[in-house]
Amino acid sequence: MWNISEIILLVSRHLQSVETRFRTQNAYQGLDSFAEIQLHPLLCQAFADSQLGAIREVGYPSSPKARPNETQRQRCDLVLTPNANQPLFDPIDEQRERDRARGTLFESCADQHEPNPGDALPQDAFWIEVKSVGQFNYVDGVPGPNPKYTSELLAGPRADVVKLASDPLIHHGASLIVLFAEEESTGPHDISASASAMLDHDLPISLPIFESFEITNHAGNAWCTLGLIPIRL
Repeated sequence: MWNISEIILLVSRHLQSVETRFRTQNAYQGLDSFAEIQLHPLLCQAFADSQLGAIREVGYPSSPKARPNETQRQRCDLVLTPNANQPLFDPIDEQRERDRARGTLFESCADQHEPNPGDALPQDAFWIEVKSVGQFNYVDGVPGPNPKYTSELLAGPRADVVKLASDPLIHHGASLIVLFAEEESTGPHDISASASAMLDHDLPISLPIFESFEITNHAGNAWCTLGLIPIRL
């Protein structure tokens, strides 16, 4: 039901439009200067003109028996729903409502609570965790070679895949790597190496798909590659 080629193409086109705007404005920094969390609104905006819905910072639909409160709950960077502006049903919130109603006059009503007909179920949504990695990055506004490049590329996406694949209510999802590099060939090569390392550890993923485009070289990075690594159930 999910076309991952369409997903990554929408993201690529939007980020390219942002990059073009920076270039037109003669900005002194580009996309590679954004902190990872600053990329999240841009990724969400990529779906604004599509038929898909996009929601940021969504709590994972399953939880341990202890049921953490909202501040302790793990959150996913971006969740897509099949239709624009479609609410996403939250089974943990439903369980909290049942717990609050238990022992009251409203207990029988709470036990009958079901998703609204228009809600997207967690298992029908597409869950995306984002990692941004650069061969060159900014530290306190100053660009330079990234000494943690390899470890960030291997550890971050691998942890995201583990989180996504471990939730029994997530049936569709992916790790999205936004990689900035000096050469065009670097992104697909290094993201493929990261995916190969995951497969070596028997993580349930499919092969990544890519979109690449040029960016203005402010810090040493001249290319942005998007690598979407889908989980496989």
